Amino acid sequence: MNRFLMTLQNKRMPVASFTAGRDGSGMRATVLLDCPPEQARRYVALLSGLEDVEGIGAADETVEVALLKVGGDAWRESVALTGLEAHEENGTIVVSGEPEKLEAWLAEIKEDLEDLIRLGPVIRPGDGGV
Repeated sequence: MNRFLMTLQNKRMPVASFTAGRDGSGMRATVLLDCPPEQARRYVALLSGLEDVEGIGAADETVEVALLKVGGDAWRESVALTGLEAHEENGTIVVSGEPEKLEAWLAEIKEDLEDLIRLGPVIRPGDGGV
């Protein structure tokens, strides 16, 4: 892991988010890069050459998750038009979708927002991605 982190730092990779954890198969890391796809593919190729990296791949999709409370039920109509997924659980609205769409929708309903927690972009592995 140390070598992996040093590579991120030494190559000045534009890391927007880094999550590490251990599961039954060993250590896993998720890195969200803030750069164009072609540049991200070059970084993936570089990281895949590291000695202890068993598998690495680019995600097909990035989503963002937000938890919010709003006044009224007007959010239901507006979120349906955006292509975002949303549901309400015990008074908290859980919304997920493309970061740009979520940003635009939150700006649209900002007058009605009572509380907001943005969990940030999350990566969903694509075909063969790790």
